[in-house]
Amino acid sequence: MKLFTKIFLQVICMVLLLSSGIFFYTTYRWKNQSIQNINSYENSRFQTNISKFENMLMRIKSKTQDSDDKIREKMIIYTFRQVFHDSAVLYQDGKEQYNGTKYEFDLQNIRNLTKNKHDGFENDSYCDKPLISKTNGNVFLLFYFSSYSSTDMNYQIVTYKDITSVQKQSQTLFYQAGGFTLFLVLFVGFFLFLTLRKIMEPLTRLKEAAVSVANGNYEIKVPSEGKTELAQVGKSFNLMTGKVREQIEKLSSVNQAQRQLLGSLAHELKTPMTAIIGYADTLLTVRLSPKRQEIALDYIRNECRRLSRLSVKMLELTGLYETGETEFVPVEVQMNQFLEDVKKLVIYRLQERNICLEIHCNPENLRKTFDPDLMMSAVTNFIDNAVKASDENSKIVLEATQNHLSVQDYGKGIPEEDLKRVTEAFYMVDKSRSRVKGSVGLGLALCQKIADIHGFQLEITSHLGKGTIVSVLW
Repeated sequence: MKLFTKIFLQVICMVLLLSSGIFFYTTYRWKNQSIQNINSYENSRFQTNISKFENMLMRIKSKTQDSDDKIREKMIIYTFRQVFHDSAVLYQDGKEQYNGTKYEFDLQNIRNLTKNKHDGFENDSYCDKPLISKTNGNVFLLFYFSSYSSTDMNYQIVTYKDITSVQKQSQTLFYQAGGFTLFLVLFVGFFLFLTLRKIMEPLTRLKEAAVSVANGNYEIKVPSEGKTELAQVGKSFNLMTGKVREQIEKLSSVNQAQRQLLGSLAHELKTPMTAIIGYADTLLTVRLSPKRQEIALDYIRNECRRLSRLSVKMLELTGLYETGETEFVPVEVQMNQFLEDVKKLVIYRLQERNICLEIHCNPENLRKTFDPDLMMSAVTNFIDNAVKASDENSKIVLEATQNHLSVQDYGKGIPEEDLKRVTEAFYMVDKSRSRVKGSVGLGLALCQKIADIHGFQLEITSHLGKGTIVSVLW
């Protein structure tokens, strides 16, 4: 808001100064030009009258050489009135002879001012520059002075032009232009205020949104309509907050999953550790027969192996949650060869139960893109679960097609109510039998995470007593 106020005040000051400057310059030029025009006209008229008066004086002088001085004086005044009427004053040797005007003039002051304006030449016939005087506080007069000298006559003439109307018009123009300037400044200021407010509004909202995001509100959005630069900034800001929200939700989800894993792990460790401690205390404090000692030690060994497998699976699953797709390296894989590699990897596990593994690839040259190591881990987990669920001398089918990769067994199957939970960490359908077979309840959770990383879908269908099909849908 400080930036808005600063810009607004600077613009208003610039408009005010510019408008005032234009106004005063225009008024000044108009008044000077008006007075200059009047002065030029009156000067020309005054010069004409002076010439006319001088000529008439010469004729009077020639006709009244033998006349009385009073008669000559009256004739001169009469001639003066004929030429200048009642708008001039006649002086002889500095003494007023006739004043037809309604004003009294200071001849000596006018003469001094005329000297200054004419660089000291007193006998100029007229004043070519405006000489303005203010009378009675309301009337403005434009003066003209001329001096005529001969061997026996020395006359001075002062005339004037009333320019009060020009001065009043300039004053009226001043107030009108001032009022217009004030109106213009207020109008432009109001317009600029609205414009700058509209311009600054997105920035203000952006600042408020940034503060809101800093306080943890990532749902906020700023206006981003239009094609202006501010709209583009708004779009970028919304994109940024969306990405930040996405990342935080992802980290929160990973953190929640890890917390659930740790909680489940603590629960899962509690039972075997309690049993191990109990058997160890018994061996240390109670004298047992060799056969019972062997049973206790065998239980401790089996549980320790299961805990070892559990730690390996936990490290693998936690690693997937922590690194996510950073270690995800998909490549194009020839599926027929991939299935053969899986068979070689699990052959000894199958031989223990005398189970046959059939592999089918349709078409034979089928190629798919995924991370081979992660997918190998998922398929071996599928087969391991199938082996645990199958009877001896049965078979397991591993198949790859354009639509899916599947592992099918013909074992005991999974109850329908457990199907939705088998991919949860540490969830086991038959906990007692699963523990006996070394299960840790993390296999399918690990497979689900691998499928999610690839963008694949894990699908499990099962029927009790008929078997289970676990499929990865490409």
